[in-house]
Amino acid sequence: MRSDEGGHLMPKNGTYWFRGIAAVMVILSHYAEWWTWFTPIEGNGAIFQLAFSKLGIYGVDIFFLLSGYAMVISLGQNPMNKGFIWKRIKNTYIPYFIVVGIIELISEGFVSLQDFIYFASGYDYWYMFVLFLFYFGFIIIYAIFRSKGLRVVFFCIFTYLFSRILYNKGMNDFWYVSNVAFALGVIAGEYENRFKKMIDKLWLPMVAILGAGMIPVIQWGLDGGVNFGQNPEDYQLPFQIGATVVWTLLVLVLSSKCHIKEKIFAFLGKYSLYLYLTHTYVFMQCVNNLKCSYAIRFAASAVITVVLSFACCQAITATGKLISKQKSG
Repeated sequence: MRSDEGGHLMPKNGTYWFRGIAAVMVILSHYAEWWTWFTPIEGNGAIFQLAFSKLGIYGVDIFFLLSGYAMVISLGQNPMNKGFIWKRIKNTYIPYFIVVGIIELISEGFVSLQDFIYFASGYDYWYMFVLFLFYFGFIIIYAIFRSKGLRVVFFCIFTYLFSRILYNKGMNDFWYVSNVAFALGVIAGEYENRFKKMIDKLWLPMVAILGAGMIPVIQWGLDGGVNFGQNPEDYQLPFQIGATVVWTLLVLVLSSKCHIKEKIFAFLGKYSLYLYLTHTYVFMQCVNNLKCSYAIRFAASAVITVVLSFACCQAITATGKLISKQKSG
């Protein structure tokens, strides 16, 4: 694992807080969208609803940034190896396979071969599908190339081609807009020391500039780009990708310099994968089965999601340790 005198650019314990923030952003964006199913919203309420619904993509930006960075740091100076690949499977794919598999079984979702294919690939959980393909691309590229520069170049090419395919297939923009954040995480990991020295010297002006850069992004998101030209659709995608770059770099700087001790979001960050996997199913169950106000149903779904995520993680982790202990014994 790479290190320098000042530690990592983004220390693992510190990134849990940002993962927690990202998980809340994603879930809030879904809740904001789902709220309109039950209650008409007008005036200022509609503005707040729209603002919350836009948070999801920026939450995914954080996840992808941290994931790309962590992949590079985890591999370090070592060649691609089975241990690295198994760690990705154990920490991400197996939890996905178990949690989503149980949800699909309970929901009687396996009715065709296509259902099994979609389940195995994570296709119905678009974030997982994209993440798995990034893992696959990273493993292949880092197994072939040993040069830092070539790895970065080819991973960026892979990110572009992969995202272009999704765009050409007509997928919704959230399938590809955030992908540049993963590539930025890989770049930050490969050139960690350079980034750290630059941020240590210039982090205050960088935060000011990048923070100011988010102002037009927020305005764009709230007015749909109508104040930026006659045909905002003509340049919506470049603007969205630019917004992702600005936001991702801002998070990179803040996560490097702001070691936040707040524990609630850090706790949520440790179980962010499970929060993502369970929150939709829990929400649907609460909304359809609880007999109370919609506000209470939403609140109950949030609490149950946190409790269930914690329980799932503890159960899967304990089972994995038990299996490893039996094998070693």
